[in-house]
Amino acid sequence: MCSLLGVSQGMAQEDFNHYQPLCNKGPVPVDFSVSTLNKIKQDGKEDLKSLNIKKKQFFVEQINYSIDEILFSGNVTFGDTISHYLQKLGDKLVAGNKELEGKLRFYTYNSTDANAFSTRQGIVFVTTGLIAQLTSEAQLAFVLSHEIIHFQEHHVLDLFEYATKEKFYSYNERTRFLSNYSRENELEADWMAVKMVHDAGYKSSELNKTFDVLLYSYLPFEEMKFEKTYFNTAEMYVPEMYFDFKRTEISAKFRYNDYLMSHPNLAKRKEQVAEQIAKFRDWDGNMLYKDSSAFFYVRDVARFEYVLNKVYEEEPVDALYAIYILEKKYPESVFLSNYKSQAWLDLMKTVVQKKKSDYYTFLPSAKRKMKYYEGQISILNQFLNALPKQGKLAMGLRVIYDAYQKDTTNLVAEKCLQTAMQILVKSDDFDLSKFSERNYAQTLAYLSEKRKAATMGEKTQPDELDKYAVIENQSKGMTDGFQIDSSKFYMYGIADIIRDSSFMAKFKLHNTKNSQLEKKNDEFNLMTDIEQADLESQKYDEAAHLKMDSVLVFQPAVFETTRSSGINVCKTFKTRDLIFKEMAGNAADLDIHVKTMNLQKLDTLNADDWNNYALLQRSLTRAISDHENDFFVLDVPDLNRVKNQFGAGKLLFMEYQHAYTPDLHFGNVVLFTVLLPVGLVYFPIEILSGHRSDWQFYVLNLQTGEVLLSRAYYANEPSTKHFIGSRLYGMLNQLKQAKNEN
Repeated sequence: MCSLLGVSQGMAQEDFNHYQPLCNKGPVPVDFSVSTLNKIKQDGKEDLKSLNIKKKQFFVEQINYSIDEILFSGNVTFGDTISHYLQKLGDKLVAGNKELEGKLRFYTYNSTDANAFSTRQGIVFVTTGLIAQLTSEAQLAFVLSHEIIHFQEHHVLDLFEYATKEKFYSYNERTRFLSNYSRENELEADWMAVKMVHDAGYKSSELNKTFDVLLYSYLPFEEMKFEKTYFNTAEMYVPEMYFDFKRTEISAKFRYNDYLMSHPNLAKRKEQVAEQIAKFRDWDGNMLYKDSSAFFYVRDVARFEYVLNKVYEEEPVDALYAIYILEKKYPESVFLSNYKSQAWLDLMKTVVQKKKSDYYTFLPSAKRKMKYYEGQISILNQFLNALPKQGKLAMGLRVIYDAYQKDTTNLVAEKCLQTAMQILVKSDDFDLSKFSERNYAQTLAYLSEKRKAATMGEKTQPDELDKYAVIENQSKGMTDGFQIDSSKFYMYGIADIIRDSSFMAKFKLHNTKNSQLEKKNDEFNLMTDIEQADLESQKYDEAAHLKMDSVLVFQPAVFETTRSSGINVCKTFKTRDLIFKEMAGNAADLDIHVKTMNLQKLDTLNADDWNNYALLQRSLTRAISDHENDFFVLDVPDLNRVKNQFGAGKLLFMEYQHAYTPDLHFGNVVLFTVLLPVGLVYFPIEILSGHRSDWQFYVLNLQTGEVLLSRAYYANEPSTKHFIGSRLYGMLNQLKQAKNEN
């Protein structure tokens, strides 16, 4: 049958060789252009008879706030290739159903998680991670049908009613139920989805394979044997012995103990679906649609996005294995080349990575834990782990250098090479003089000539070497017998780079700059403790002096929390508006020109605005997560474009969280009411000290993508105009000042 999108495979090939990440296109949907508060107001008019007034208000506030957190995260796109395809497929599934036609909106959620979920408002989110794993359009149709049934049967509301009936759950705990349906809801959605897929004309044999996708979704999207010669080039040779690892067995099982889980195990779901399939006898005769080229095109889009997300999540092993798979089909893809270079930069930086201080313990623990791999990717992971530090640096340089040489006009490739040099000069484990100026093949030929000369009666070279020459040869990857030590293959992998005079000139320049920094560090270490403390204090103060006359202010992250750590939705938006107002007023007083990228006036934003918003959101997340050790360059060209568009070289981002939790529990109130003289002192203190305000300020350099400033403030102060205004004025005043040249 014809593709839903009419996309030919030839077009796909051309697109992926010059692939551009997903972006928003066309008119902005209402879901994006209406504010959360207006959505809450509109939903509040609906008749939810099963809920009393208090529960209804809480439900409407929390569900709309949670959905908009997703919509406005920068991870959701509209009008893109995948969303358009999903909408077409969803419309086909509900065709002829008067209750559902025109009520559902489908959006792409850019995440490596294999997931799909629907909302009470008729929004269906499908992750790129799920689409990347699927093998047929029928499976995707089954997933969408499952989510459509959740919407049709009002399962979100059913779940909320159950949660609120359980008295021992706090309001905050009850909201967690909104994303986890009951076993009954899940099974009902499965068996009703079978009929929907049947009526749409898909093959029955594909439906239960969907559960295979879910079971193994933690693995890469293909289980492809890793070739032992993959890293070999004309200059780099990796001996096959380096891949003699045992593949880690895949451990996932369909039948597991689901007693304490919200969802039934996959085995039960497969059995029920099989029974439901058997109730329809006309599957083959009713089959109208086969998998279209559009599905496979869209799946490849999702797989490219999988690479993007893995790189942004700092998971280079996953990214490199996915790139390895995609390169089989798209060997000339510039996107894959750029992202491969960045993945290797992430591997290289682990050699020189600074230890994070306790100040950064708020970072997700997943970023700091060793990941466990199963299947074919475990071979790649074991190889990379087995590489010594010098090996990681040399192989990373090899890949990045080759990518740049292939296209010297590629700005990302050029930036990756510059950044690789910065990493190399920081490492004590990398010394170019220790590397061979002959590659592996050239060295073999050279040694062969030596052995040939020895057999003809000439004196052998090894006898002429003294102890120090032997040690030098060993450091370059030779054995005592003047043979190649295969375990140090990487010592021969960058010979042509060493001979490249242009590269060496740039490398020496980076080395000189690094030596100057090391000299300053040595001088610092020779200071007394008091002198060091004074200098550190001066540096801390000076770090905020950025001589900032203009700035692009990004949407602040604001949270007004309740005693139970839930979100006070209405107060959160009031505080956010207050921050905008105070920021504008204080900037004007300090003569700082402010441009904003925010969601205050949603109805004025177009697709390009949303694309800029998503870019900055993604860049900030990556930059902040590891700003002490970050060498991330993929966004630099786009950040430069934003810099030129807004006329500001720096981006200011703020996080603000306020909570009011005075220690006024019942026992203390009774006690200090009786002891009234003491209570007159106790109550005012507790009322005032019960406020907790946490501020985080970040300044991003839009020219380099570097975090210039990260500053935190914690205070017992309320979220009033006076305190917020004072804090913002103080921060802006520091940013306005120039550094002390002395």
